[in-house]
Amino acid sequence: MSRPNSQRNQLKQGILEVQSYYRATQNKEITFPTLNSEKTADICVIGGGYTGLSTALYLAKKGISVILLEANNIASGASGVNGGQSSGGMRKDQMYLEKRLGKEQALALWKIGEQAKHHTKSLIDEYNIECDYKKGIAHPNHKQKYCEDAKLYVEHLNRVYNYTEIEYLDKNKMFDLCGSDGYFGGSFNKGDAHLHPLNYALGIASAAISEGAIIYENSRVIEYKVGDTGAKVSTKDGTVTSDRVILACNGYLEGLEKRLTAKILPMNNYIVATEILSDEVVSRINPKDIAFADSRFVINYFRLSSDNRLLFGGGENYSNNLSNNILHIVTKPMKIIYPFLSNLNIDYAWGGKLAITLNRLPVFREFENGKLLSAQGYSGQGVSLASFSGKIIADKITNTSDMFDTMSRIPITGFPGGRFLRSPSMKIGMAYYALLDRL
Repeated sequence: MSRPNSQRNQLKQGILEVQSYYRATQNKEITFPTLNSEKTADICVIGGGYTGLSTALYLAKKGISVILLEANNIASGASGVNGGQSSGGMRKDQMYLEKRLGKEQALALWKIGEQAKHHTKSLIDEYNIECDYKKGIAHPNHKQKYCEDAKLYVEHLNRVYNYTEIEYLDKNKMFDLCGSDGYFGGSFNKGDAHLHPLNYALGIASAAISEGAIIYENSRVIEYKVGDTGAKVSTKDGTVTSDRVILACNGYLEGLEKRLTAKILPMNNYIVATEILSDEVVSRINPKDIAFADSRFVINYFRLSSDNRLLFGGGENYSNNLSNNILHIVTKPMKIIYPFLSNLNIDYAWGGKLAITLNRLPVFREFENGKLLSAQGYSGQGVSLASFSGKIIADKITNTSDMFDTMSRIPITGFPGGRFLRSPSMKIGMAYYALLDRL
């Protein structure tokens, strides 16, 4: 599915509407009505991404009535536009967690991360979700000085966590995997995976509906009020009265819950999809059909699509709107890593809004004596963890697991400048780290 040359020229000139490759290749069309009346349910979920959809799924499986409200279309946020990497652990590595949180909590978070990764595959298998699931993610180092730390970390996971699906690769072995001489070695985790993120999300939505969940699209929540006896959630044209509310908005939380706003920062990230590659190019840049996420602070991540395009993500900003210059933002690092691909046509370019926290660890919180639960801020680690969060939330509500409590013990610091100055402060910080990446 390639674009005509006239459309490619328009894309290069920045006058063609940005389109996601994932939208162009979604394998099912699912639409839901808009809420325009008064409804009642046991639980009201706000947000139709991985967290919200999986929460609706697992609550419905437990026989709990649930209504989900999505402001736009299902998976229109980060869940439908991300890099598709399904990895274990948290966004920060185990050595960081051990140092900051202690070995006991670090181990507990490791176990949750591994469960999240395996849950993704089990969910795909249980509901026959077709989403191009494939194993393997490599983490190449763009600086020689990072290699020793990478080797020590692999040994640490092998020895302390008995995790043997990761191995260290020297420069030659990394070159054999990715075909770029811009890396000096790194690690390869054959236990991690990658997939078509939108089709995965749509599969979860279908599963939730099959279990009895009710979903409304284009039903932006204006406000909610939570009290001892229950909650009332209001949209422009309707209301939901429920016992509890689940916040699953991630990068689109905005000012809906001010107690969380200063702790979560929306961030725009961008991806392009090239024209279909020849077999020769494929065998040169990715013979094992795995995914990559490199060591830069502003991470470059890339993999092949099912029809052999290079899906390449990189670059980010903190403005309210997506950039109009996606091609330049993303193809600049792509050409550094693969200069021999400089003349490739770009058929698709898109972006999405995810949510980061200052320490890059997720925010699980409980308010109003358990009447309001929240899970957000996955910081780019959301494919597995966010879709597992629904089960964590459902188990918390039914008192069948303490994983939510484990996650809620992660300390979260607000961004410098609070709600209004967090974005400018991060722009300054990001400019500094982007400079370090280039030096």
